[in-house]
Amino acid sequence: MELFETNRPKKFPLAVRMRPKSFDEFIGQRHLFDTGFLDKLIRLDTPPSMVIYGPPGTGKTTFALILARHLKMKFIYINAVMSNVKELRQILISAKNRFEAGRRTMLFVDEIHRFSSNQQEVMLPFIENGAVVFVGASIENPLFALVPAINSRCILIELKRLSLDDVLAGLRKAIVDDRGLGGKVYVEDDALLAIAKASDGDMRKAYAILELAVSGVEKVGLKDVSAVLQRKTVYYDRKSNQHYDTISSFIKAMRASDEDAALYWLSKMLYSGEDPRFIARRMVIFASEDIGLADSNALRVAVDCFYAINVIGMPEAEFNLTHACLYLCRAPKSREVKEIMDRNYDKIKNEITRTPKKFLDIPERGL
Repeated sequence: MELFETNRPKKFPLAVRMRPKSFDEFIGQRHLFDTGFLDKLIRLDTPPSMVIYGPPGTGKTTFALILARHLKMKFIYINAVMSNVKELRQILISAKNRFEAGRRTMLFVDEIHRFSSNQQEVMLPFIENGAVVFVGASIENPLFALVPAINSRCILIELKRLSLDDVLAGLRKAIVDDRGLGGKVYVEDDALLAIAKASDGDMRKAYAILELAVSGVEKVGLKDVSAVLQRKTVYYDRKSNQHYDTISSFIKAMRASDEDAALYWLSKMLYSGEDPRFIARRMVIFASEDIGLADSNALRVAVDCFYAINVIGMPEAEFNLTHACLYLCRAPKSREVKEIMDRNYDKIKNEITRTPKKFLDIPERGL
């Protein structure tokens, strides 16, 4: 796979040229580094098979590639959509021969949830005897899609959506790094922030926007980024504090049954490039926290909206978001669910400050 080679000519996309060569260059995912998990993983002579999942552009392929390089393993990349049993069997037989010659193979399967049961079962003997280290990748947790025998042999690694600061750091490095723009282009801070916000935590997308924005110019301003995005850039604010202020205003408007205000904040978030799934998740929470038993159908509407976004996508799913928003605004409100939860947690907190009761003292219910 030439896209994973160390030397990447300028003809390759910026995202490929800037692919980290080591974990020291890896962007984000501090939960893997700060907890010591990564240190434990790279100390192993042979890592376990694993499934890496997380949003696009967070480094799933790069993580596996660096790990394979660190452990001096052959790295084989295939896409589950394009592969078939015949190709897979050939790769596995080659891996077995390589293993017998003293070298291990890491088989990276992108979009692993698309693999059929037959394809997975073909891999099983080779995983079992150690001929390959299997690494699956997906944007969602795909363990439910794996056959039990594969599932039981895998550890799960979650890569989280990159923060705004993570993306900005990656962009700034690309501007000055010789693999990237080599310091030949100046990018204004406003433009850089607009790119980072528009990428929505996807480093690959951020590099693509930057590369297009700098095409043919030596200085990139906000208007250049707006032209690439094909819309006027709207900020929450420079520090992204209003990212949370705006969603809070949206929730408060629905809580007050103010349809006009709720639709205004919804439109502003969507126009600014907010992830519609983030909005829908907050609506699902709102349906139980602020409406609850006053109208249990509100939860169904909110969940259906979240499902529609994932199935239909934007911009058509804006109809579903608006529909759900109006329903939640008009529904009667009740905080009973939250109040019951709070009372129960208060009881638990009070109990743990006293001498623990014996198990038999706990009231039995439904037994």
